[in-house]
Amino acid sequence: MPRTIPLDRYRNIGILARLDAGRTTVTERILAVADRPDAAATGARAALGMPAWVEQDNERQITLTSAATSCVWRDCRITIVELPASRRNDDQALAVLDGTVLVIDGVGGVTDGVAALFDEIEAQGLARLVFVNKLDLEGADLSAVVAAIAARGTAKPVLLQLPIGAGAGLRGIVDLIEMRATLWRTAGHDAPAEEVEIPSDLLAAAQLARAEIGVAVGAKGADVVALRQAVKVAVRSGMVVPVLCGSAFRNRGVRRLLDAVVDFLPAPSDMAAHAGVAADGHRVERRPADDEPFSGVAFQTVDDPMSGRLTFVRIYSGVVATGSSMLNSVTASPEKIGRMVRMHANHAEEIKEARAGDIVALAGLEHTTTGDTLCDPDAPVILERMPATAGRAGH
Repeated sequence: MPRTIPLDRYRNIGILARLDAGRTTVTERILAVADRPDAAATGARAALGMPAWVEQDNERQITLTSAATSCVWRDCRITIVELPASRRNDDQALAVLDGTVLVIDGVGGVTDGVAALFDEIEAQGLARLVFVNKLDLEGADLSAVVAAIAARGTAKPVLLQLPIGAGAGLRGIVDLIEMRATLWRTAGHDAPAEEVEIPSDLLAAAQLARAEIGVAVGAKGADVVALRQAVKVAVRSGMVVPVLCGSAFRNRGVRRLLDAVVDFLPAPSDMAAHAGVAADGHRVERRPADDEPFSGVAFQTVDDPMSGRLTFVRIYSGVVATGSSMLNSVTASPEKIGRMVRMHANHAEEIKEARAGDIVALAGLEHTTTGDTLCDPDAPVILERMPATAGRAGH
């Protein structure tokens, strides 16, 4: 079966945040907007039809388990590995990502915990976006968040949006690349949006902020396409961190966040070959391509009441089909796929094959645990954990 979505239209991302920053709400809104654009986001996992095993939250609604859920936005397949606020035992899930979205509470700002997340993302070498959430609350301060990121002295924060209004008066967002504004005429959490010209009282500030983007990414002139391309290159090189803003609870800024994921975060095809060790002890590489021998890494196992034990696998190279045999090269154990599914917000899609770049759940694996490499028995390899900066393909 031929590939239905080109590899360069894949985005495998994680959404990270400290407690109560709105990470779960951001994820839910993304899934509602992308997979069901005509449906109102309810803020409840049950309303989105999330698989039952994802509902492992305590009374404070803190997600305790990772799950990979796919959606489509602008003809791009976005797979979200929703990382728990509690980071225990979840390093492998972070390692299979190509990019991240860091959600920051606009009121709480860059706390020590947020700074630790920055350090963790940078240690992995992951391209990243920042979404400053809860700007509809009193005390939210976008400028303070940007200043605190800048004070860390690593990648330069680049503000891509300006809010229109503040606190309960948040009524719109200015897109500084497009130089257009989105307005919400009513205060409801799913109020219809309207694209308009930038309000005259914000125009000078928007022009100055846009010029600052150009300086940060080395772009000249006012061409939208050229500026977007320059931001993409700067993000993927780790030079800048784009900062977006909104209110996930009110469903404001989520579509622009999805646009930024598509426009700026890397695809698997932007990553260089993944290093590994062959059966004879020699180092080998697996390119992110369908014509390579199959290889993948298991990063999460869950118990589903309908499907039994599911193992989530990031496929780095090659093609694998249901019913096929593979090798767990870590334990030297043969495995056979009984069933393969791709999780969506409101259903599990059973698929017959998966290709380089896919993140899927496999049923029927008996000897595989988190961190194990699965591969073609005729081309055994143990993939190494590799920071993403070591894997950039020169983009």
